[in-house]
Amino acid sequence: MDMLNKQSLILRNKVIEIVEGLYSKKNPVIDWNDWIFEGHIKVVAKWVEEISKKYEFDAEGTLAAAYLHDLAYAWTSKNDPDLEEKSEFKAREVLKEASFSEERVTFIVDKIIHGHGMNDGKEPENIEAKVLATADALSHFSTDFYLVICWNRYLFEDKSLDDYKKWVLEKIERDFNNKIFFEEYKQIAKPYYQSIKTLFEYQ
Repeated sequence: MDMLNKQSLILRNKVIEIVEGLYSKKNPVIDWNDWIFEGHIKVVAKWVEEISKKYEFDAEGTLAAAYLHDLAYAWTSKNDPDLEEKSEFKAREVLKEASFSEERVTFIVDKIIHGHGMNDGKEPENIEAKVLATADALSHFSTDFYLVICWNRYLFEDKSLDDYKKWVLEKIERDFNNKIFFEEYKQIAKPYYQSIKTLFEYQ
C-alpha cells in the first residue's frame, strides 16, 4: 500500500538531501561514505518501501528513519562509544531542518530508530521499528556488506581472520533469528544466510 502523499514525499526528500550531503563529505575516521550511503542506507530504504506494499504502517516516518538510523557513520566509526547518541542527536536536527513536527521527530527517533536497535535484547514495541530492523537485516544479507567491512577493517584492525569470521557468524545469527520480524522476508533472507554461514564456517 502506498502511504506516501505529496507532502510526505517533500519531507522525505528533504531528509534524503540533507543526509546525502552529510555522507558526501569525507569521513576522517573511515573512508567508506560513498558505499554506506549507496550500499546500505538506500538499500534499507528500498526494503522499507518493499515491505510497505504488504503491511500498513507509518511509511513516511520509517523511510525517514531508514535514512537516519546510521547517521553518525558519516563522521565517526562503529568503535565510537557515543555512536548511537550522536546518530540520534543529529537525526533530530535533520528532521527539524526538514520541517517535521516535534511530535513526529520524537516518534521517529525514539520509537523507530532507537527501537529498531533492540537495545539489551528488547524487542521493538511498534511495527515501524520492526520494519526498520527487518530492512536493516535484509540489507546486510542482500549486499556486499560483509566484504566491505572486511576490506575496510574498520572493526578489525590488528585482529585476526578468525576474529572476523567469529564476528560474522554471531552477527548473521542475530540478524536472521532476532531482527527479521516477517516470515516471508525471513524466507527471502534464508538462502543468503545459509550461504554466508557455510562460507564463514569453512576451515
